Amino acid sequence: MWRKVKMPDINHKTYIKVPVEEVYKTVSTSQGWNAWFTDDTSLEINSDGTGEIRLIWTNYGSENVNIEDGGKILEAIPNKKFVFQWSPGEQNSTVNFIFEPHEEGTLVILNETGYTNSEKDLKACIGCAVGWGEALTLLKIYLEYGIVYKQDL
Repeated sequence: MWRKVKMPDINHKTYIKVPVEEVYKTVSTSQGWNAWFTDDTSLEINSDGTGEIRLIWTNYGSENVNIEDGGKILEAIPNKKFVFQWSPGEQNSTVNFIFEPHEEGTLVILNETGYTNSEKDLKACIGCAVGWGEALTLLKIYLEYGIVYKQDL
């Protein structure tokens, strides 16, 4: 019998040699996400730091699939934290971006929680564990060098 248990958290860190304000603006705006990672993301942050995010990729990956996901923005604290929920697996998971000034730039700490050991969650957790590492690399390259990787259509 398949028992649902909590999966380990996904944890990544990267150093980006730009000010924390620039990193936060890139992760907390539609224009920022679409510049380095997604194709048609929309997000709205309310005055209390909550809101909604909708992440969209078109013709993504080797199978050229269209992906749409997103959910609630739980916490948006300028230049400190951006937290949202989405559902790449069976249920919502929570993605925490934490921004810390470090030396001449920003330490970006990413943590994702909420996966179970269901087959769909396990597949999503493995994909996101790899994917967030790649995503943070894309964010770093975009912010430090202005380079954007997008597949040719």
